[in-house]
Amino acid sequence: MFSEAKTVQDWLVTKLAGQGWTEVDANALDRDVTDVFIESEVVAALIRLNSEIAADELLVDEVVPQLRIAAMADDLLTANERMTSWLKGHKTIRYTGTDRYSGVSLVDFEDLDSNTYWVSREVTYGPVGNKHRFDVVLWVNGFPLVVIETKTPVKASVSWLNGAMDIANTYVPRVPEFFSPNLMLAATEGKEFHYGAILSEPSGWQMWGSTEDPYDLDGMARVVRTVELLLTPPMITELLGSFTYFHSDESARFKILPRYPQVEAARAIYRKVKTGGTKGLIWHFQGTGKTLLMAFAANLILEDHEIGDPTILIVLDRIDLVGQTMRQFQGLGAPNLMEATTRTELHEALTTERTGVIVTTIFRFTEGHGALTQRDNVIVLVDEAHRTQEGDLGGYMREALPNARFFGLTGTPISDKDRNTFELFGDPQDPGHALSEYSMERSIHDGASVPVHVEPRLVNWHLDTETMDAEFDALVEAEGLSEDERDKLVRRAGQARTIVRNPDRIAAVCADILEHFASKVAPLGLKAQVVAFDRELVVAYEAELNRLIAANPDYDFTTKVVMTTGSKDDPAEWKSTYGMSRPELDQAVKEFKTAETGPHLLIVTAKLLTGFDAPIEGAMYLDKPLSRHTLFQAITRTNRRYKSPVTGHDKRYGLIVDYIGLGSAIAVALRKADPEGPGTRPVDIDGLITEFSGRKAAALARFAGIERDGSYESLFEARQVLTKDEGELDEFARQFIGLQAIWEVISPHEDLEPHESDYLWLAGIYETTRPTSTSDALLWARLGAKTQAIVHRNMRDVTVKGQPEQVVIDAESIEY
Repeated sequence: MFSEAKTVQDWLVTKLAGQGWTEVDANALDRDVTDVFIESEVVAALIRLNSEIAADELLVDEVVPQLRIAAMADDLLTANERMTSWLKGHKTIRYTGTDRYSGVSLVDFEDLDSNTYWVSREVTYGPVGNKHRFDVVLWVNGFPLVVIETKTPVKASVSWLNGAMDIANTYVPRVPEFFSPNLMLAATEGKEFHYGAILSEPSGWQMWGSTEDPYDLDGMARVVRTVELLLTPPMITELLGSFTYFHSDESARFKILPRYPQVEAARAIYRKVKTGGTKGLIWHFQGTGKTLLMAFAANLILEDHEIGDPTILIVLDRIDLVGQTMRQFQGLGAPNLMEATTRTELHEALTTERTGVIVTTIFRFTEGHGALTQRDNVIVLVDEAHRTQEGDLGGYMREALPNARFFGLTGTPISDKDRNTFELFGDPQDPGHALSEYSMERSIHDGASVPVHVEPRLVNWHLDTETMDAEFDALVEAEGLSEDERDKLVRRAGQARTIVRNPDRIAAVCADILEHFASKVAPLGLKAQVVAFDRELVVAYEAELNRLIAANPDYDFTTKVVMTTGSKDDPAEWKSTYGMSRPELDQAVKEFKTAETGPHLLIVTAKLLTGFDAPIEGAMYLDKPLSRHTLFQAITRTNRRYKSPVTGHDKRYGLIVDYIGLGSAIAVALRKADPEGPGTRPVDIDGLITEFSGRKAAALARFAGIERDGSYESLFEARQVLTKDEGELDEFARQFIGLQAIWEVISPHEDLEPHESDYLWLAGIYETTRPTSTSDALLWARLGAKTQAIVHRNMRDVTVKGQPEQVVIDAESIEY
């Protein structure tokens, strides 16, 4: 009774016909079954949309053969990229008898009514013996831009995925030329609707929707909303014109279609700029494509000539992201794209009013002070806006661009008494101070990211306190230590750093890591990160993991340490063994992301812990205390969708194996940031500047007559003033701490500039009055190794046990 044609297909075509598509019977189309596009419609569009061709209709005979050739390229991705360029109007042609190149419009992206939009069902294509029938095809000006496969809704064994696999595994390989102009593939059985780009894995096809709908909208209601939102003539033409991306680098080529939150956010930024808005916050969950989002937004802004000739400035907080960002903007055809590698280059580009896109890092603003430009048509898009923006770096950037408009993108906004991302970037007129929000639970529910499972580990040991105390007492007596010195050693010995450095604990944790990796991660074609407490533990873990791997013939794994080296206190061999140049780090990351190569385990403590995008990472072995946004960013390293090209495994969740006990910290990290948090309290800048000036004058009064030139003589004279009367030093310290508190609240601010020199002089005086910890450091340097040895000798029977409870970070638990 409920056949595919009479249920899903009938409903879909009727729905499409009601929202701007004209239904045309497949048999009535002016085409042969071996024609990719409807040439009569293409010709009509060429004449309608190109004045030069309208004046001489014979010119169509020079364009149409070019389109036929473009559609028949050797490989489908190349053909699709060429045809997409033609459809976007990026191709030119030199007509016979002319000496110039003319643009060719196939689709009108401004006057949408100038295009024709047809929907046909049961469209046949292919030569004799290789004919295939497509359930629903959407045509724009005669080009088949969307192919949809429908399935019956009443068979439990049949789903949208069957339809997607029919397209991807049968139709596309057998008749690839029909898909050369394709924008989008889609499949539905009426209960779910998924879309994807050509040559993409069907299991990775996305769901469309709206952030205005409930995140858990499902079933037929979600399908109806998808058709209403996605399959409209305006949306299809907009996706084609502004949101289609071809990625290409040394390792891969593929096509990407946007997710709906990227489209929503890019539009929101564009509208804010168009209406004169000066700032906005994009709050999108980790791993949902914020770099592409920026590229989409930049394209929309630069394509609108009414906005003028703006400069789009992309500000990153990591140098290693520049190359990836440049490639993505290039893939989207960003106009006049450049990288500013120095402050001078940035200054020249801004002062010459260069229109287009400039990619740079926040560190370009540390190389000098003052304004780089007074222009108000500079649009700044700041990636990872919760980092680097609250302190001096963010202040210097705003000082350099006093009239620019700032849009921040982050997955983890911060709202506390010292920092508030909502206050810095959010517009109070936007709901919740966010211009666009795409939550973690919505992302997981949509399948844009995967849930994260946390496996707690209990690291047990027996501590022989009686023997340990006796050994401490013997050490104290042998070294002639005071009771205060003994207490200092005991306090430091009891820190987590001492516990995690125990050799037996290192051996037990490393053995557990390899056993877990070999049984649960490696067989799926996934890789992992090991996060150690500090750099000393990174080195120790590498040595122990490599020792265990060498001793077990079943462990065919390799490891790689990625950490910062070069500190003056580092052992000499660290730099030669672990030091990496930028190209070497890039190569290590590339190899980790590649399925067929090692390393299989990256050992880190800080590097590649946040802002690192490696979908192949299936597990993180976490043996380091983390909290709040840092913890949140770390555990979401494993949440990227991934299908292994080696095993075929489709990653459905990421794993965090917790050796340090982060259960309650994870709960806090998952808690949604509050836009009305303590960091949003209003600050009376003028009043604080006045108070700062008064407090500074009081603090300086005692130093009257002393030159504030930063010399040793001035320091000596100031110290004489502070020590001549009892209580003077305490009073000065009290005054300066109050002065410092105001400075931290309002710095950097232009009204503080006249006070900066005096403040820094007072800060230097204050630093000389603070007691040093040199004696404590010397004590630990002399006896720290002996103290740790006492603790380690008395930590016995170290074991690692898996816990029966498992924390599942999915949409439902996050909402709860």
